[in-house]
Amino acid sequence: MGDGSGTAGEIMPLAASLGEQSIAEAVSVGAELRADVQRRLVKAIVRMERFLRREECQAVGDLEPTRRLALTLLNEARRLLRGALQEFGTLPSEPTLRSAYRLVGALESLAAWSAPATQESHALGSFPLAAPRDAVAYSRFGSAEIATQESVYTSMLGFDPPHARLLLTSSGMTAYALIEAYLLREVLQPQDRILLHPSVYFETRRQIMTLPHVVTCTATGGGRSEMLALIGAIQPKVVFIDPLSNAVDFRAVDMLRILDEADRICEAETWFVVDGTLVSGGFDPFAGAARRHVRVLYYESGCKYLQFGLDLGPAGIVVVESSLAATFERLRRGIGAIASEALVLPRASRAAYLAYLRTQTACALIVAQAVAEASMLAGRSAISAVFPAHVSHPDHEEATRYAHLGGVLVFRFADAQLNRRQPLEQFIDLLIEQARTANLSLTAGVSFGFCVPRIGATWTSFDADEAFLRLSAGFDTKLAAALGSLIVRCAHEFSRHGVH
Repeated sequence: MGDGSGTAGEIMPLAASLGEQSIAEAVSVGAELRADVQRRLVKAIVRMERFLRREECQAVGDLEPTRRLALTLLNEARRLLRGALQEFGTLPSEPTLRSAYRLVGALESLAAWSAPATQESHALGSFPLAAPRDAVAYSRFGSAEIATQESVYTSMLGFDPPHARLLLTSSGMTAYALIEAYLLREVLQPQDRILLHPSVYFETRRQIMTLPHVVTCTATGGGRSEMLALIGAIQPKVVFIDPLSNAVDFRAVDMLRILDEADRICEAETWFVVDGTLVSGGFDPFAGAARRHVRVLYYESGCKYLQFGLDLGPAGIVVVESSLAATFERLRRGIGAIASEALVLPRASRAAYLAYLRTQTACALIVAQAVAEASMLAGRSAISAVFPAHVSHPDHEEATRYAHLGGVLVFRFADAQLNRRQPLEQFIDLLIEQARTANLSLTAGVSFGFCVPRIGATWTSFDADEAFLRLSAGFDTKLAAALGSLIVRCAHEFSRHGVH
Protein backbone atom coordinates (compact mmCIF):
# COMPACT_ATOMS: atom_id res chain seq x y z
CA MET A 1 0.00 0.00 0.00
CA GLY A 2 1.10 3.58 -0.69
CA ASP A 3 0.25 6.69 1.30
CA GLY A 4 -3.45 6.15 0.51
CA SER A 5 -3.71 3.35 3.02
CA GLY A 6 -4.60 3.54 6.65
CA THR A 7 -3.03 1.57 9.46
CA ALA A 8 -4.66 0.24 12.58
CA GLY A 9 -5.06 2.96 15.19
CA GLU A 10 -4.32 5.79 12.75
CA ILE A 11 -7.67 7.55 12.72
CA MET A 12 -8.17 8.27 16.43
CA PRO A 13 -4.79 9.88 17.23
CA LEU A 14 -4.92 11.72 13.93
CA ALA A 15 -8.33 13.20 14.68
CA ALA A 16 -7.23 14.33 18.14
CA SER A 17 -4.05 15.99 16.89
CA LEU A 18 -5.87 17.93 14.21
CA GLY A 19 -7.86 19.78 16.87
CA GLU A 20 -4.96 22.21 17.14
CA GLN A 21 -4.00 22.14 13.46
CA SER A 22 -7.30 22.70 11.63
CA ILE A 23 -6.69 26.37 10.86
CA ALA A 24 -3.17 25.67 9.59
CA GLU A 25 -4.48 22.82 7.43
CA ALA A 26 -7.25 25.05 6.07
CA VAL A 27 -4.69 27.68 5.11
CA SER A 28 -2.50 25.03 3.45
CA VAL A 29 -5.34 23.53 1.41
CA GLY A 30 -6.71 26.97 0.55
CA ALA A 31 -3.28 28.12 -0.57
CA GLU A 32 -2.97 25.16 -2.95
CA LEU A 33 -6.40 25.79 -4.43
CA ARG A 34 -5.64 29.50 -4.78
CA ALA A 35 -2.36 28.72 -6.58
CA ASP A 36 -4.17 26.23 -8.84
CA VAL A 37 -6.92 28.64 -9.87
CA GLN A 38 -4.48 31.57 -10.24
CA ARG A 39 -2.31 29.57 -12.63
CA ARG A 40 -5.27 28.38 -14.68
CA LEU A 41 -6.91 31.81 -14.71
CA VAL A 42 -3.74 33.44 -16.06
CA LYS A 43 -3.55 30.73 -18.74
CA ALA A 44 -7.20 31.31 -19.69
CA ILE A 45 -6.65 35.07 -19.89
CA VAL A 46 -3.62 34.69 -22.17
CA ARG A 47 -5.51 32.22 -24.36
CA MET A 48 -8.55 34.46 -24.71
CA GLU A 49 -6.43 37.53 -25.46
CA ARG A 50 -4.61 35.59 -28.19
CA PHE A 51 -7.96 34.50 -29.60
CA LEU A 52 -9.27 38.08 -29.75
CA ARG A 53 -6.18 39.18 -31.67
CA ARG A 54 -6.60 36.54 -34.39
CA GLU A 55 -7.28 37.76 -37.91
CA GLU A 56 -10.45 35.66 -38.11
CA CYS A 57 -11.86 37.50 -35.10
CA GLN A 58 -11.48 40.81 -36.91
CA ALA A 59 -13.17 39.44 -40.05
CA VAL A 60 -16.26 37.79 -38.58
CA GLY A 61 -18.87 40.46 -38.04
CA ASP A 62 -21.23 38.47 -35.83
CA LEU A 63 -18.49 37.81 -33.26
CA GLU A 64 -19.08 41.18 -31.57
CA PRO A 65 -21.37 39.82 -28.79
CA THR A 66 -18.74 37.19 -28.00
CA ARG A 67 -16.03 39.85 -27.96
CA ARG A 68 -17.96 42.06 -25.53
CA LEU A 69 -18.67 39.15 -23.20
CA ALA A 70 -15.04 38.03 -23.40
CA LEU A 71 -13.80 41.50 -22.45
CA THR A 72 -16.16 41.58 -19.46
CA LEU A 73 -14.93 38.19 -18.29
CA LEU A 74 -11.30 39.26 -18.77
CA ASN A 75 -11.84 42.35 -16.65
CA GLU A 76 -13.42 40.31 -13.85
CA ALA A 77 -10.61 37.75 -14.01
CA ARG A 78 -7.95 40.46 -13.73
CA ARG A 79 -9.83 42.04 -10.83
CA LEU A 80 -9.82 38.72 -8.97
CA LEU A 81 -6.11 38.22 -9.59
CA ARG A 82 -5.34 41.72 -8.31
CA GLY A 83 -7.61 41.39 -5.30
CA ALA A 84 -8.94 38.35 -3.48
CA LEU A 85 -6.60 35.92 -5.27
CA GLN A 86 -3.40 37.93 -4.95
CA GLU A 87 -0.45 35.88 -3.77
CA PHE A 88 -0.02 37.50 -0.36
CA GLY A 89 -3.64 38.32 0.32
CA THR A 90 -5.85 36.70 2.93
CA LEU A 91 -7.09 33.16 2.48
CA PRO A 92 -9.70 33.26 -0.31
CA SER A 93 -13.26 32.41 0.70
CA GLU A 94 -15.26 29.59 -0.86
CA PRO A 95 -17.34 32.06 -2.95
CA THR A 96 -14.13 33.65 -4.25
CA LEU A 97 -12.67 30.28 -5.24
CA ARG A 98 -15.94 29.19 -6.83
CA SER A 99 -16.15 32.40 -8.84
CA ALA A 100 -12.54 32.05 -9.98
CA TYR A 101 -13.03 28.44 -11.14
CA ARG A 102 -16.23 29.45 -12.93
CA LEU A 103 -14.30 32.19 -14.73
CA VAL A 104 -11.69 29.66 -15.83
CA GLY A 105 -14.44 27.53 -17.32
CA ALA A 106 -16.17 30.48 -18.98
CA LEU A 107 -13.01 31.90 -20.53
CA GLU A 108 -11.73 28.53 -21.72
CA SER A 109 -15.04 27.46 -23.28
CA LEU A 110 -16.63 30.72 -24.45
CA ALA A 111 -15.36 30.46 -28.03
CA ALA A 112 -14.72 26.72 -28.13
CA TRP A 113 -16.53 24.40 -30.52
CA SER A 114 -17.31 20.84 -29.50
CA ALA A 115 -16.39 19.75 -33.05
CA PRO A 116 -13.60 22.12 -34.21
CA ALA A 117 -13.35 23.09 -37.87
CA THR A 118 -10.28 22.32 -39.98
CA GLN A 119 -7.32 24.54 -40.76
CA GLU A 120 -8.66 25.41 -44.22
CA SER A 121 -11.64 27.30 -42.80
CA HIS A 122 -11.59 31.05 -43.45
CA ALA A 123 -14.22 31.69 -40.80
CA LEU A 124 -13.62 31.39 -37.09
CA GLY A 125 -13.76 27.66 -36.57
CA SER A 126 -11.80 26.62 -33.50
CA PHE A 127 -10.39 27.93 -30.26
CA PRO A 128 -7.52 28.55 -30.33
CA LEU A 129 -5.95 25.92 -32.62
CA ALA A 130 -7.55 24.29 -35.60
CA ALA A 131 -7.95 20.54 -35.64
CA PRO A 132 -6.45 18.30 -38.35
CA ARG A 133 -8.85 17.55 -41.17
CA ASP A 134 -9.03 13.83 -40.37
CA ALA A 135 -9.64 14.29 -36.63
CA VAL A 136 -12.96 13.31 -35.07
CA ALA A 137 -13.02 15.76 -32.19
CA TYR A 138 -16.42 15.80 -30.54
CA SER A 139 -15.97 16.84 -26.92
CA ARG A 140 -17.51 13.57 -25.73
CA PHE A 141 -14.44 11.81 -27.16
CA GLY A 142 -12.14 13.50 -24.67
CA SER A 143 -9.73 16.41 -24.52
CA ALA A 144 -6.41 17.49 -23.09
CA GLU A 145 -8.24 19.00 -20.11
CA ILE A 146 -9.94 15.68 -19.37
CA ALA A 147 -6.60 13.86 -19.53
CA THR A 148 -4.96 16.42 -17.24
CA GLN A 149 -7.79 16.22 -14.70
CA GLU A 150 -7.66 12.43 -14.72
CA SER A 151 -3.91 12.52 -14.07
CA VAL A 152 -4.40 14.94 -11.16
CA TYR A 153 -7.18 12.85 -9.65
CA THR A 154 -5.08 9.68 -9.97
CA SER A 155 -2.40 11.36 -7.87
CA MET A 156 -4.83 12.98 -5.41
CA LEU A 157 -6.53 9.66 -4.70
CA GLY A 158 -3.27 7.74 -4.33
CA PHE A 159 -3.68 5.30 -7.24
CA ASP A 160 -0.63 3.90 -8.99
CA PRO A 161 -0.85 4.62 -12.77
CA PRO A 162 0.89 1.37 -13.87
CA HIS A 163 -1.79 -0.63 -12.04
CA ALA A 164 -4.94 1.51 -12.31
CA ARG A 165 -6.62 3.72 -14.90
CA LEU A 166 -8.92 6.54 -13.76
CA LEU A 167 -11.67 7.79 -16.10
CA LEU A 168 -13.64 10.99 -15.55
CA THR A 169 -17.42 10.82 -16.05
CA SER A 170 -20.23 13.35 -16.05
CA SER A 171 -21.66 12.34 -12.64
CA GLY A 172 -21.49 9.69 -9.96
CA MET A 173 -24.49 7.84 -11.40
CA THR A 174 -22.91 8.03 -14.87
CA ALA A 175 -19.85 6.38 -13.35
CA TYR A 176 -22.13 3.59 -12.14
CA ALA A 177 -23.80 3.43 -15.58
CA LEU A 178 -20.39 2.95 -17.23
CA ILE A 179 -19.63 0.05 -14.91
CA GLU A 180 -23.08 -1.42 -15.47
CA ALA A 181 -22.59 -1.21 -19.24
CA TYR A 182 -19.34 -3.15 -18.92
CA LEU A 183 -20.87 -5.80 -16.67
CA LEU A 184 -23.79 -6.35 -19.04
CA ARG A 185 -21.54 -6.65 -22.10
CA GLU A 186 -18.54 -8.50 -20.74
CA VAL A 187 -19.33 -10.22 -17.44
CA LEU A 188 -22.93 -11.17 -16.68
CA GLN A 189 -24.72 -14.14 -18.19
CA PRO A 190 -28.41 -15.09 -17.74
CA GLN A 191 -29.19 -16.20 -14.18
CA ASP A 192 -25.85 -15.01 -12.78
CA ARG A 193 -26.10 -13.87 -9.16
CA ILE A 194 -25.48 -10.31 -7.97
CA LEU A 195 -24.98 -9.79 -4.23
CA LEU A 196 -25.78 -6.40 -2.72
CA HIS A 197 -24.51 -5.03 0.57
CA PRO A 198 -27.67 -3.90 2.44
CA SER A 199 -26.58 -0.25 2.38
CA VAL A 200 -25.77 0.18 -1.32
CA TYR A 201 -26.95 3.65 -2.42
CA PHE A 202 -30.67 3.46 -3.14
CA GLU A 203 -30.50 4.88 -6.68
CA THR A 204 -27.81 2.36 -7.55
CA ARG A 205 -29.82 -0.42 -5.93
CA ARG A 206 -32.87 0.47 -8.02
CA GLN A 207 -30.83 0.24 -11.22
CA ILE A 208 -29.32 -3.12 -10.29
CA MET A 209 -32.54 -4.75 -9.12
CA THR A 210 -34.33 -3.93 -12.38
CA LEU A 211 -31.70 -5.59 -14.56
CA PRO A 212 -33.34 -8.41 -16.49
CA HIS A 213 -32.09 -12.00 -16.67
CA VAL A 214 -29.92 -11.86 -13.50
CA VAL A 215 -30.65 -12.86 -9.91
CA THR A 216 -30.13 -10.24 -7.23
CA CYS A 217 -29.69 -11.02 -3.55
CA THR A 218 -29.40 -8.49 -0.72
CA ALA A 219 -27.45 -9.41 2.41
CA THR A 220 -29.31 -9.02 5.70
CA GLY A 221 -26.16 -8.07 7.61
CA GLY A 222 -23.56 -5.52 6.60
CA GLY A 223 -20.52 -6.77 8.52
CA ARG A 224 -17.46 -8.29 6.88
CA SER A 225 -18.04 -11.79 8.27
CA GLU A 226 -21.70 -11.74 7.24
CA MET A 227 -20.86 -10.68 3.70
CA LEU A 228 -18.12 -13.30 3.39
CA ALA A 229 -20.42 -16.06 4.61
CA LEU A 230 -22.99 -15.18 1.97
CA ILE A 231 -20.36 -14.87 -0.75
CA GLY A 232 -19.15 -18.37 0.07
CA ALA A 233 -22.70 -19.73 0.12
CA ILE A 234 -24.10 -18.31 -3.14
CA GLN A 235 -20.89 -17.68 -5.14
CA PRO A 236 -22.13 -14.47 -6.83
CA LYS A 237 -20.68 -13.24 -10.11
CA VAL A 238 -20.77 -9.61 -8.93
CA VAL A 239 -20.73 -8.08 -5.45
CA PHE A 240 -21.71 -4.48 -4.76
CA ILE A 241 -20.19 -3.23 -1.50
CA ASP A 242 -19.12 0.11 -0.01
CA PRO A 243 -16.33 0.78 2.52
CA LEU A 244 -18.71 3.07 4.45
CA SER A 245 -22.44 2.58 4.08
CA ASN A 246 -24.72 5.49 3.28
CA ALA A 247 -27.22 4.38 5.92
CA VAL A 248 -28.27 5.10 9.47
CA ASP A 249 -26.08 2.38 11.00
CA PHE A 250 -23.08 3.72 9.03
CA ARG A 251 -21.40 0.33 8.74
CA ALA A 252 -17.68 0.18 7.97
CA VAL A 253 -15.93 -2.70 6.22
CA ASP A 254 -12.19 -3.20 5.91
CA MET A 255 -12.30 -3.37 2.11
CA LEU A 256 -8.79 -4.67 1.52
CA ARG A 257 -9.32 -7.45 4.02
CA ILE A 258 -12.67 -8.51 2.58
CA LEU A 259 -11.23 -8.54 -0.95
CA ASP A 260 -8.32 -10.73 0.13
CA GLU A 261 -10.52 -13.09 2.17
CA ALA A 262 -13.08 -13.35 -0.62
CA ASP A 263 -10.28 -14.30 -3.01
CA ARG A 264 -9.76 -17.44 -0.94
CA ILE A 265 -13.42 -18.52 -0.92
CA CYS A 266 -14.56 -17.51 -4.42
CA GLU A 267 -14.53 -20.50 -6.75
CA ALA A 268 -14.58 -18.46 -9.98
CA GLU A 269 -13.91 -14.94 -11.20
CA THR A 270 -15.90 -12.54 -8.99
CA TRP A 271 -16.24 -8.81 -9.58
CA PHE A 272 -16.45 -6.41 -6.65
CA VAL A 273 -18.01 -3.04 -7.47
CA VAL A 274 -16.88 -0.54 -4.83
CA ASP A 275 -18.35 2.93 -4.27
CA GLY A 276 -15.57 4.78 -2.46
CA THR A 277 -17.21 8.23 -2.30
CA LEU A 278 -17.32 8.43 1.51
CA VAL A 279 -13.66 7.40 1.94
CA SER A 280 -12.34 9.07 -1.20
CA GLY A 281 -8.59 8.47 -1.47
CA GLY A 282 -8.57 6.44 1.74
CA PHE A 283 -7.34 3.17 0.21
CA ASP A 284 -6.18 1.60 -3.05
CA PRO A 285 -7.92 -1.70 -3.92
CA PHE A 286 -5.57 -2.25 -6.88
CA ALA A 287 -2.33 -2.20 -4.86
CA GLY A 288 -0.49 -5.24 -3.59
CA ALA A 289 -0.27 -8.77 -4.87
CA ALA A 290 -2.62 -9.85 -7.66
CA ARG A 291 -5.68 -11.80 -6.56
CA ARG A 292 -6.62 -15.08 -8.26
CA HIS A 293 -10.40 -14.72 -8.45
CA VAL A 294 -11.39 -11.27 -7.19
CA ARG A 295 -11.40 -8.28 -9.56
CA VAL A 296 -12.37 -4.72 -8.67
CA LEU A 297 -14.32 -1.94 -10.39
CA TYR A 298 -14.12 1.25 -8.32
CA TYR A 299 -16.13 4.44 -8.65
CA GLU A 300 -16.97 7.68 -6.83
CA SER A 301 -19.20 10.68 -7.09
CA GLY A 302 -16.96 13.60 -8.02
CA CYS A 303 -19.39 16.19 -6.65
CA LYS A 304 -18.34 15.80 -3.03
CA TYR A 305 -14.82 15.59 -1.60
CA LEU A 306 -13.08 15.68 -4.98
CA GLN A 307 -14.28 19.28 -5.40
CA PHE A 308 -13.12 20.32 -1.90
CA GLY A 309 -16.68 21.29 -1.06
CA LEU A 310 -16.84 23.96 -3.77
CA ASP A 311 -19.88 22.27 -5.41
CA LEU A 312 -18.97 23.44 -8.92
CA GLY A 313 -20.83 20.83 -10.93
CA PRO A 314 -21.58 17.14 -11.43
CA ALA A 315 -18.72 14.74 -12.01
CA GLY A 316 -17.74 11.17 -11.29
CA ILE A 317 -14.81 8.81 -11.65
CA VAL A 318 -14.33 5.15 -12.52
CA VAL A 319 -11.07 3.36 -11.72
CA VAL A 320 -10.21 0.02 -13.30
CA GLU A 321 -7.14 -2.18 -13.56
CA SER A 322 -4.85 -1.04 -16.36
CA SER A 323 -5.62 -4.06 -18.54
CA LEU A 324 -9.22 -2.82 -18.86
CA ALA A 325 -8.33 0.79 -19.70
CA ALA A 326 -8.84 0.61 -23.49
CA THR A 327 -12.15 -1.25 -23.13
CA PHE A 328 -13.53 1.28 -20.68
CA GLU A 329 -12.31 4.22 -22.75
CA ARG A 330 -14.16 2.89 -25.81
CA LEU A 331 -17.26 2.17 -23.79
CA ARG A 332 -17.25 5.60 -22.15
CA ARG A 333 -16.99 7.21 -25.58
CA GLY A 334 -19.72 4.97 -27.00
CA ILE A 335 -22.31 5.79 -24.33
CA GLY A 336 -21.32 9.46 -24.02
CA ALA A 337 -20.38 9.19 -20.34
CA ILE A 338 -17.37 11.52 -20.36
CA ALA A 339 -17.32 14.58 -18.10
CA SER A 340 -18.27 17.94 -19.58
CA GLU A 341 -17.12 20.26 -16.79
CA ALA A 342 -13.45 19.36 -16.36
CA LEU A 343 -12.39 22.99 -16.83
CA VAL A 344 -13.86 24.03 -13.50
CA LEU A 345 -12.68 21.11 -11.35
CA PRO A 346 -10.08 21.96 -8.66
CA ARG A 347 -6.62 20.40 -8.64
CA ALA A 348 -4.36 19.87 -5.66
CA SER A 349 -1.65 17.59 -4.31
CA ARG A 350 -2.16 14.28 -2.56
CA ALA A 351 -0.89 15.83 0.69
CA ALA A 352 -3.40 18.69 0.53
CA TYR A 353 -6.24 16.30 -0.25
CA LEU A 354 -5.44 14.06 2.71
CA ALA A 355 -5.05 17.10 5.00
CA TYR A 356 -8.49 18.32 3.92
CA LEU A 357 -10.13 14.94 4.49
CA ARG A 358 -8.40 14.20 7.78
CA THR A 359 -9.51 17.55 9.14
CA GLN A 360 -13.05 16.68 8.10
CA THR A 361 -12.65 13.40 10.00
CA ALA A 362 -11.39 15.26 13.07
CA CYS A 363 -14.42 17.56 13.00
CA ALA A 364 -16.88 14.68 12.62
CA LEU A 365 -15.28 12.82 15.53
CA ILE A 366 -15.39 15.94 17.71
CA VAL A 367 -19.10 16.37 16.95
CA ALA A 368 -19.75 12.72 17.87
CA GLN A 369 -17.81 13.06 21.12
CA ALA A 370 -19.59 16.32 22.00
CA VAL A 371 -22.98 14.68 21.42
CA ALA A 372 -22.05 11.74 23.66
CA GLU A 373 -20.74 14.03 26.42
CA ALA A 374 -23.71 16.42 26.29
CA SER A 375 -26.15 13.52 26.43
CA MET A 376 -24.33 12.10 29.45
CA LEU A 377 -24.51 15.43 31.26
CA ALA A 378 -28.22 15.70 30.46
CA GLY A 379 -28.81 12.27 31.98
CA ARG A 380 -30.61 10.93 28.93
CA SER A 381 -30.03 10.54 25.21
CA ALA A 382 -32.63 12.23 23.00
CA ILE A 383 -30.37 11.80 19.98
CA SER A 384 -27.31 9.70 19.19
CA ALA A 385 -24.47 10.32 16.75
CA VAL A 386 -23.11 7.47 14.61
CA PHE A 387 -19.56 7.72 13.31
CA PRO A 388 -17.24 4.75 12.73
CA ALA A 389 -14.17 6.56 14.11
CA HIS A 390 -15.85 6.83 17.52
CA VAL A 391 -14.93 4.01 19.91
CA SER A 392 -18.61 3.22 20.52
CA HIS A 393 -19.17 2.13 16.91
CA PRO A 394 -19.26 -1.66 16.38
CA ASP A 395 -17.06 -1.35 13.28
CA HIS A 396 -14.51 0.94 14.88
CA GLU A 397 -11.64 -1.49 14.30
CA GLU A 398 -12.59 -1.98 10.64
CA ALA A 399 -12.78 1.79 10.17
CA THR A 400 -9.25 2.42 11.44
CA ARG A 401 -7.86 0.68 8.35
CA TYR A 402 -8.48 3.77 6.22
CA ALA A 403 -6.36 6.90 5.87
CA HIS A 404 -9.42 8.98 6.86
CA LEU A 405 -13.18 8.56 7.29
CA GLY A 406 -14.39 11.79 5.72
CA GLY A 407 -16.52 14.31 7.56
CA VAL A 408 -20.00 12.75 7.46
CA LEU A 409 -21.81 11.45 10.52
CA VAL A 410 -25.45 10.49 11.05
CA PHE A 411 -27.97 10.94 13.87
CA ARG A 412 -30.96 9.03 15.17
CA PHE A 413 -33.59 10.21 17.64
CA ALA A 414 -34.34 7.91 20.55
CA ASP A 415 -38.04 8.44 19.77
CA ALA A 416 -38.51 6.42 16.58
CA GLN A 417 -41.50 8.57 15.58
CA LEU A 418 -39.14 11.47 14.99
CA ASN A 419 -37.01 9.55 12.48
CA ARG A 420 -39.27 10.44 9.59
CA ARG A 421 -39.07 13.02 6.83
CA GLN A 422 -41.42 15.68 8.17
CA PRO A 423 -40.17 15.68 11.78
CA LEU A 424 -36.55 15.75 10.66
CA GLU A 425 -37.16 18.71 8.35
CA GLN A 426 -38.80 20.54 11.25
CA PHE A 427 -35.84 19.73 13.48
CA ILE A 428 -33.44 21.07 10.87
CA ASP A 429 -35.39 24.36 10.80
CA LEU A 430 -35.13 24.58 14.59
CA LEU A 431 -31.42 23.75 14.56
CA ILE A 432 -30.64 26.34 11.87
CA GLU A 433 -32.54 28.98 13.84
CA GLN A 434 -30.71 28.11 17.07
CA ALA A 435 -27.34 28.09 15.26
CA ARG A 436 -27.96 31.60 13.96
CA THR A 437 -28.86 32.78 17.45
CA ALA A 438 -25.64 31.21 18.77
CA ASN A 439 -23.65 32.69 15.86
CA LEU A 440 -22.58 29.23 14.68
CA SER A 441 -22.09 28.58 10.98
CA LEU A 442 -24.51 25.93 9.74
CA THR A 443 -26.50 25.44 6.56
CA ALA A 444 -29.05 22.91 5.33
CA GLY A 445 -28.51 20.54 2.42
CA VAL A 446 -27.96 16.90 1.55
CA SER A 447 -24.48 16.97 0.01
CA PHE A 448 -21.19 16.94 1.93
CA GLY A 449 -17.53 17.92 1.93
CA PHE A 450 -18.05 21.63 2.50
CA CYS A 451 -16.01 23.81 4.84
CA VAL A 452 -19.20 25.15 6.45
CA PRO A 453 -21.14 22.40 8.28
CA ARG A 454 -24.23 21.23 6.39
CA ILE A 455 -27.11 19.15 7.73
CA GLY A 456 -29.87 17.39 5.86
CA ALA A 457 -32.40 14.59 6.06
CA THR A 458 -31.79 11.53 3.92
CA TRP A 459 -33.70 8.31 3.33
CA THR A 460 -33.31 4.85 1.93
CA SER A 461 -35.52 5.40 -1.15
CA PHE A 462 -37.54 8.12 -2.83
CA ASP A 463 -40.84 6.79 -1.49
CA ALA A 464 -39.72 5.86 2.04
CA ASP A 465 -40.94 7.93 5.00
CA GLU A 466 -38.30 6.62 7.40
CA ALA A 467 -35.25 8.88 7.36
CA PHE A 468 -32.21 9.99 9.33
CA LEU A 469 -30.09 13.10 9.78
CA ARG A 470 -26.71 13.41 8.09
CA LEU A 471 -24.20 16.11 8.99
CA SER A 472 -21.16 17.19 6.99
CA ALA A 473 -19.04 18.39 9.90
CA GLY A 474 -16.96 21.01 8.10
CA PHE A 475 -13.42 22.20 8.60
CA ASP A 476 -13.37 24.00 11.97
CA THR A 477 -12.73 21.81 15.02
CA LYS A 478 -13.76 24.52 17.50
CA LEU A 479 -17.06 25.01 15.73
CA ALA A 480 -17.56 21.23 15.67
CA ALA A 481 -17.57 20.92 19.48
CA ALA A 482 -20.10 23.76 19.88
CA LEU A 483 -22.26 22.31 17.13
CA GLY A 484 -22.39 18.89 18.79
CA SER A 485 -23.61 20.41 22.05
CA LEU A 486 -26.18 22.52 20.21
CA ILE A 487 -27.57 19.46 18.41
CA VAL A 488 -28.18 17.73 21.76
CA ARG A 489 -29.89 20.79 23.29
CA CYS A 490 -32.14 21.20 20.26
CA ALA A 491 -32.92 17.48 20.23
CA HIS A 492 -34.08 17.58 23.86
CA GLU A 493 -36.27 20.61 23.13
CA PHE A 494 -37.67 19.04 19.98
CA SER A 495 -38.39 15.73 21.71
CA ARG A 496 -40.39 17.51 24.43
CA HIS A 497 -42.54 19.53 22.04
CA GLY A 498 -42.98 16.89 19.35
CA VAL A 499 -44.02 17.39 15.73
CA HIS A 500 -46.08 20.43 14.77
